[in-house]
Amino acid sequence: MSAIMVLSFASSAIAQESKESSQPKLDVHIVGAAEILKDRLRLTPARPQTVGAAWFPPKKHVTSGFEVIFKFQLTKQGGLGPGADGFAFVLQDQGLNALAGRGSAGGFAFGDGMHDRFSPGIPHSVAVFFDTFRNYDADDPSDNFIAICTNGPISKMHWPPLRLGVGKKLKIHLKDGRVHTARIRYLPPLMAVYLDDGEPEVRVPVDLSTVADSSGFSYVGFTASTGNGYENHDILTWDFRTEQVSSDATVVSSDIRFLPTYCLEGRNLCTPSEAVIEQKGPGVYHVVLPAHLEWGASLPNPDARPATVSGRLGKVCWLDGNARVFDCSGPNGVPSYPPSGLLVPESNRGALVMKTEGGRTWFSVNGPKGSDFSKNQGLFEFDVRLN
Repeated sequence: MSAIMVLSFASSAIAQESKESSQPKLDVHIVGAAEILKDRLRLTPARPQTVGAAWFPPKKHVTSGFEVIFKFQLTKQGGLGPGADGFAFVLQDQGLNALAGRGSAGGFAFGDGMHDRFSPGIPHSVAVFFDTFRNYDADDPSDNFIAICTNGPISKMHWPPLRLGVGKKLKIHLKDGRVHTARIRYLPPLMAVYLDDGEPEVRVPVDLSTVADSSGFSYVGFTASTGNGYENHDILTWDFRTEQVSSDATVVSSDIRFLPTYCLEGRNLCTPSEAVIEQKGPGVYHVVLPAHLEWGASLPNPDARPATVSGRLGKVCWLDGNARVFDCSGPNGVPSYPPSGLLVPESNRGALVMKTEGGRTWFSVNGPKGSDFSKNQGLFEFDVRLN
């Protein structure tokens, strides 16, 4: 893992003395009410109806994995709540002036505190929102939770923003006035959020290709907002690392050729409703296999000819035994303990597996026999030759 930047607003780690000026040069672009203070980045002051953002140029490569660690402090709560509305770590591809609405919009989401339809959110963005006010119309679990949210194009934004995952019961009180440490780790396709070195508060699959450019780069930074409740939203230190982020998910990085318009709604990863099989020639097929169907794709093979699979791409995710935490893999899968009980016991959990019976060759994501495959997400895409 190599460090991209380490910023400390109380030291020269973020400042390089300019030869022309005695003022420090900070590698951060602030928007709205945000300001650089002596020892912190203040996204919003403790005043009603404010919104601010800070972006850290240049763009960062995010799709192959990253880790960001930062310290934050929320103080001087007042108004409704008391104290609102929270701040977000955001990835987006709109530019350094990106900023959305006040209040419940958090500076990234649709609306302007009162759901003003003329105030769109930041399109094509993913936000890890540290929410400090309970909006009942958004079905918030409390005034102290973390949600991973996403916005699509402006024409499809709505309130509340689509939540990819929610951590409902935080042991830490976000607005207790203390300094807290957050760590967000992305091991494709899983994003996990930690507070003060605890267990993951949220851990779900996230597809960052929707918020990055064609090379996998995105702008990263923070947004925050206040409404009729308010507080100081302060970032004290910032450490962003990327490249060589190791993952045990064994995911094959690729450009999936399956059209997103055919993906099921309500899934974090593109999951086709059914298999797509295209015959390329005699005994040669291209297959798109959805993860949520057990033995969900098959080819005619009355002579039980051996099948050779090549060009395997894609990733799949499934809920573990407690139906709360996701595990993910590429076509090779990951070791399962115990390995018994799988569709194909000699292959890894989540691997692409096949069998030939009843005059057909069948394909599936390897999982426990008799389990609920319907919650699985993602797809595998591959070529098959019947020899």
